[in-house]
Amino acid sequence: MIPTSSVVADLVELLNSDLREAFEERSGIIEFDANQPRDVAECLALLDVLRRHPGALLGVTALQVELNRATRYVLTTDAEFAKRHLASLDVRVVRAVDATQAIRGKFCGVALLSRIS
Repeated sequence: MIPTSSVVADLVELLNSDLREAFEERSGIIEFDANQPRDVAECLALLDVLRRHPGALLGVTALQVELNRATRYVLTTDAEFAKRHLASLDVRVVRAVDATQAIRGKFCGVALLSRIS
């Protein structure tokens, strides 16, 4: 589904697939269950996704991974490539997580990035 507003459509294009699905589901609920016009439902749905995932438009995905029996976090701008690359290194991807929450919750707001070989 392509949003009716070009502004909303441009922003939705920046969402990862999980958040896009959440947007579409929420938009449908607002439109049909709350009986709102589609453009209003899409705006409200996007605001709801951004409220719950403040880093959603950054273009960065955080992945929780298992490496040497320890939980680690990987930041990427290309989640599919990162998953393939990590698999080739025998690193198990557990799930995608919100980057902002991971940095705040697991690293007290500050994290050091390093390259994965």
